[in-house]
Amino acid sequence: MRFPRGRAILENTNIDFVNFDNILNAGKRERSHKIHGYISIIYSQEVDFIFLSLGEPINAARFRLAERTPISISDAINKVKQSSVGILNISEVPEELVLMIISTLHLNPVFKMKSVQEVSPEKMIGQLGIEKFTGFLEIKKGSEMFYAIIENGLPTRGYFADKLNVQVSPSLLVTVLKAVANDGTPVLFSLYDELPKKIEQATPAMIQLVLKSTNSIIREFALSYGPTFAKKGLSLAKTHIDDEYKFMKDFTLSNIELAGDTLAPKDEFVKAFAEFVNRFMKTYDMVCKDDVKEKVFRTALKDFRFALKSLGYYNYSMFKDE
Repeated sequence: MRFPRGRAILENTNIDFVNFDNILNAGKRERSHKIHGYISIIYSQEVDFIFLSLGEPINAARFRLAERTPISISDAINKVKQSSVGILNISEVPEELVLMIISTLHLNPVFKMKSVQEVSPEKMIGQLGIEKFTGFLEIKKGSEMFYAIIENGLPTRGYFADKLNVQVSPSLLVTVLKAVANDGTPVLFSLYDELPKKIEQATPAMIQLVLKSTNSIIREFALSYGPTFAKKGLSLAKTHIDDEYKFMKDFTLSNIELAGDTLAPKDEFVKAFAEFVNRFMKTYDMVCKDDVKEKVFRTALKDFRFALKSLGYYNYSMFKDE
């Protein structure tokens, strides 16, 4: 699977020859590495992609033959570190292209992987014009993936191999869709009725931050009111939050500490943990007043306050940022 390619930051490099942590943190050290793009890691049976926004990982996926699967960023990172064989590439491409590829992992297409024998390009483009359709096309030509943006019924720009963000006309798009790949197979195309949007995963660093802050709150309450009461409150809060947010089942309680990893949208992840803490603190209603709970809460988060604020954590917490 090959996506449109921009400037090569790293090309066809054996994973044994790189420090992957340095690659992931390059955007934090050097302005020149704050790129939009993707890291591809080619293994014998599959290809993993880590998608970047301003140098930071925001999503990941695994491609095996014709199948694509969203995976956690941690899963992709851990596989690189545990594998001895693999080829790594880093490409800088426009943000819009990154978001289109990610969107195909999470949005439902109007139709998926149709050929000209199934959908007439001319009729389709004519109908899109009548409907003033806005969205995008994903186009598969052999192992190559192309993309075209459609706005108010007209194709406007495309991403084809090394030609990025080029002007596209209806006639050019028809020509692309009616072409054949080098192996003689027809071009296949999928239609999405939304413009690409930024879909961010909770990153490994974010997950660890929220886990550490949550466990700090748990410890502070356990110190103040005893571990037995804390265990009961945690069990009750965990049962409720698992029902509401399925990904929370990926986190387990051991004694009075939460641990785990998950694949979840960034905002939903932050909201779920804030609501979990709210539920946990509500179990203390019988033993302490809200002002006392708030004091314990703020004491526990004194080292995490600003980092949590940047994530929007306090938008969902019963105690807002001061």
